[in-house]
Amino acid sequence: MAGVTEPKEVKLHGAWGSAHSAMARNALALKGVRYEYVEEDLDNKSETLLRLNPVHGKVPVLVVDGRPLSESLVIIEYVDGAWHGREPALLPREPRERAAARFWARFFHDRVSPLSHPVVFAAGEAERAELVREMKERMAVLEAGIREDFPYGSEGPFVHGRRPGLLDVILGSCAAGIRLLSALSGEEIVEPGTLPRVHASVTAFDELANGFRTTVPHELLLARLLERKARPRAAAA
Repeated sequence: MAGVTEPKEVKLHGAWGSAHSAMARNALALKGVRYEYVEEDLDNKSETLLRLNPVHGKVPVLVVDGRPLSESLVIIEYVDGAWHGREPALLPREPRERAAARFWARFFHDRVSPLSHPVVFAAGEAERAELVREMKERMAVLEAGIREDFPYGSEGPFVHGRRPGLLDVILGSCAAGIRLLSALSGEEIVEPGTLPRVHASVTAFDELANGFRTTVPHELLLARLLERKARPRAAAA
């Protein structure tokens, strides 16, 4: 891909506390991409956001040289390709590992991602316990998949070895959500003894993200979520 010109104007529309926005921001930061960040209010969506993402009006939306791109996994892959000459490579170069990374990224994104999980707003203790059990089972499936497809445990803390990659970006970007669920449930969602590879990735990447200033305290995140949940009730009353 020699001679390909890198994008010139980069803008990211995101929202505070959104793990999916953090994924996009962390991918850009890892690649050293300079961009303008636009904070969106998801309770009062701007006309710009609805124009850029008319189907869902969700964040993140990456605008590159005037063209919008939505959905966090799509954005991460785009960033890796558009700035392919910059390290680290977010997707493995070997085809089988590349396919495996995409598979487990989609598995986590769609079935495990903590802030998308209903345990956050579980109605009662029994329901919450069942949802936590289900989530931990899916985390165990992810751990087993990582062990089989990325056997680099001794080479570094990240799923992809010494340097972070696609799976580390999405796992580490959810660190605040994982801590939030642990606080809500009263038990660790990602235990180092039972999920060593996932725990190592989340911990190591969260340290990087602190430097990128994309992390949020889980206590503030919980307060924001509870506030948003209470608004419809207050309006109805």
